[in-house]
Amino acid sequence: MLHELAKKDKYWRKVAFNICKDKFLADDLVNDMYLALANCNKEINDFYVIVVIKNLFLYHIKQNKMIDLELVKEPITEMFEIDDNEKEILDSLKWWEVELIEMNQQYSLREMQQQLNINYAFIYRTIKKIKDGKKKK
Repeated sequence: MLHELAKKDKYWRKVAFNICKDKFLADDLVNDMYLALANCNKEINDFYVIVVIKNLFLYHIKQNKMIDLELVKEPITEMFEIDDNEKEILDSLKWWEVELIEMNQQYSLREMQQQLNINYAFIYRTIKKIKDGKKKK
Protein backbone atom coordinates (compact mmCIF):
# COMPACT_ATOMS: atom_id res chain seq x y z
CA MET A 1 0.00 0.00 0.00
CA LEU A 2 2.62 2.56 1.05
CA HIS A 3 4.84 1.51 -1.83
CA GLU A 4 2.07 2.40 -4.30
CA LEU A 5 1.41 5.75 -2.58
CA ALA A 6 5.12 6.57 -2.52
CA LYS A 7 5.29 6.28 -6.32
CA LYS A 8 3.31 9.55 -6.48
CA ASP A 9 5.18 11.30 -3.68
CA LYS A 10 5.96 14.43 -5.74
CA TYR A 11 2.31 14.67 -6.77
CA TRP A 12 1.11 14.36 -3.15
CA ARG A 13 3.53 17.09 -2.06
CA LYS A 14 2.28 19.33 -4.88
CA VAL A 15 -1.33 18.68 -3.82
CA ALA A 16 -0.49 19.42 -0.20
CA PHE A 17 1.31 22.62 -1.19
CA ASN A 18 -1.71 23.73 -3.25
CA ILE A 19 -3.88 23.19 -0.19
CA CYS A 20 -1.75 24.86 2.48
CA LYS A 21 0.59 27.21 0.50
CA ASP A 22 3.53 26.32 2.79
CA LYS A 23 6.28 23.90 1.69
CA PHE A 24 7.22 22.71 5.18
CA LEU A 25 3.62 22.20 6.23
CA ALA A 26 2.96 20.39 2.94
CA ASP A 27 5.80 17.97 3.71
CA ASP A 28 4.34 17.38 7.17
CA LEU A 29 0.87 16.80 5.73
CA VAL A 30 2.18 14.22 3.25
CA ASN A 31 4.10 12.42 5.99
CA ASP A 32 0.97 12.41 8.16
CA MET A 33 -1.02 11.08 5.20
CA TYR A 34 1.41 8.15 4.87
CA LEU A 35 0.98 7.41 8.57
CA ALA A 36 -2.81 7.67 8.36
CA LEU A 37 -3.04 5.32 5.38
CA ALA A 38 -0.30 2.86 6.42
CA ASN A 39 -2.70 0.32 7.88
CA CYS A 40 -5.68 1.05 5.65
CA ASN A 41 -7.14 -2.12 4.15
CA LYS A 42 -9.65 -0.61 1.76
CA GLU A 43 -9.01 0.34 -1.84
CA ILE A 44 -7.69 3.89 -2.09
CA ASN A 45 -7.87 6.19 -5.10
CA ASP A 46 -6.25 9.57 -5.72
CA PHE A 47 -9.33 11.53 -4.68
CA TYR A 48 -9.43 9.71 -1.33
CA VAL A 49 -5.79 10.60 -0.67
CA ILE A 50 -6.45 14.25 -1.56
CA VAL A 51 -9.38 14.33 0.87
CA VAL A 52 -7.16 12.83 3.59
CA ILE A 53 -4.54 15.53 2.99
CA LYS A 54 -7.18 18.29 3.03
CA ASN A 55 -8.67 16.92 6.26
CA LEU A 56 -5.22 16.73 7.86
CA PHE A 57 -4.72 20.38 6.92
CA LEU A 58 -8.08 21.38 8.41
CA TYR A 59 -7.18 19.44 11.57
CA HIS A 60 -3.84 21.29 11.69
CA ILE A 61 -5.64 24.63 11.39
CA LYS A 62 -8.03 23.67 14.16
CA GLN A 63 -5.24 22.50 16.46
CA ASN A 64 -3.06 25.56 15.87
CA LYS A 65 -5.94 28.03 15.68
CA MET A 66 -4.60 29.47 12.41
CA ILE A 67 -7.54 30.40 10.28
CA ASP A 68 -6.99 31.80 6.83
CA LEU A 69 -10.44 31.75 5.29
CA GLU A 70 -9.09 32.03 1.75
CA LEU A 71 -7.21 28.74 2.18
CA VAL A 72 -10.15 26.91 3.68
CA LYS A 73 -12.75 28.27 1.26
CA GLU A 74 -10.84 27.40 -1.91
CA PRO A 75 -12.61 24.42 -3.51
CA ILE A 76 -10.55 21.51 -4.74
CA THR A 77 -11.79 22.02 -8.31
CA GLU A 78 -9.97 25.35 -8.47
CA MET A 79 -6.64 23.81 -7.43
CA PHE A 80 -6.40 21.31 -10.28
CA GLU A 81 -6.83 21.39 -14.00
CA ILE A 82 -10.11 20.00 -15.26
CA ASP A 83 -10.12 17.93 -18.43
CA ASP A 84 -12.61 18.50 -21.26
CA ASN A 85 -14.95 15.71 -20.17
CA GLU A 86 -15.16 17.05 -16.61
CA LYS A 87 -15.66 20.60 -17.92
CA GLU A 88 -18.50 19.38 -20.14
CA ILE A 89 -20.14 17.69 -17.16
CA LEU A 90 -19.77 20.82 -15.00
CA ASP A 91 -21.20 23.00 -17.77
CA SER A 92 -24.25 20.75 -18.08
CA LEU A 93 -25.09 21.08 -14.37
CA LYS A 94 -27.49 23.60 -12.90
CA TRP A 95 -25.95 26.33 -10.75
CA TRP A 96 -27.29 24.85 -7.53
CA GLU A 97 -25.86 21.41 -8.38
CA VAL A 98 -22.41 22.98 -8.80
CA GLU A 99 -22.86 24.73 -5.43
CA LEU A 100 -23.75 21.42 -3.77
CA ILE A 101 -20.68 19.71 -5.24
CA GLU A 102 -18.40 22.54 -4.10
CA MET A 103 -19.94 22.58 -0.62
CA ASN A 104 -19.54 18.81 -0.40
CA GLN A 105 -15.77 19.28 -0.68
CA GLN A 106 -15.77 21.16 2.62
CA TYR A 107 -18.84 20.00 4.52
CA SER A 108 -20.52 16.73 5.33
CA LEU A 109 -24.03 16.11 4.05
CA ARG A 110 -25.45 16.72 7.53
CA GLU A 111 -23.66 20.07 7.79
CA MET A 112 -24.95 21.02 4.36
CA GLN A 113 -28.46 20.07 5.43
CA GLN A 114 -28.22 22.33 8.47
CA GLN A 115 -26.70 25.27 6.59
CA LEU A 116 -29.04 25.16 3.61
CA ASN A 117 -32.13 23.87 5.40
CA ILE A 118 -32.59 21.26 2.66
CA ASN A 119 -33.57 17.64 3.11
CA TYR A 120 -30.56 15.34 3.63
CA ALA A 121 -31.90 12.73 1.19
CA PHE A 122 -32.29 15.36 -1.55
CA ILE A 123 -28.67 16.46 -1.15
CA TYR A 124 -27.45 12.85 -1.11
CA ARG A 125 -29.46 11.86 -4.22
CA THR A 126 -28.37 14.96 -6.15
CA ILE A 127 -24.67 14.44 -5.45
CA LYS A 128 -24.93 10.70 -6.13
CA LYS A 129 -26.74 11.36 -9.43
CA ILE A 130 -24.02 13.77 -10.54
CA LYS A 131 -21.20 11.38 -9.57
CA ASP A 132 -22.91 8.41 -11.23
CA GLY A 133 -23.47 10.48 -14.36
CA LYS A 134 -19.78 11.33 -14.40
CA LYS A 135 -18.77 7.66 -14.20
CA LYS A 136 -21.01 6.72 -17.15
CA LYS A 137 -19.40 9.21 -19.54
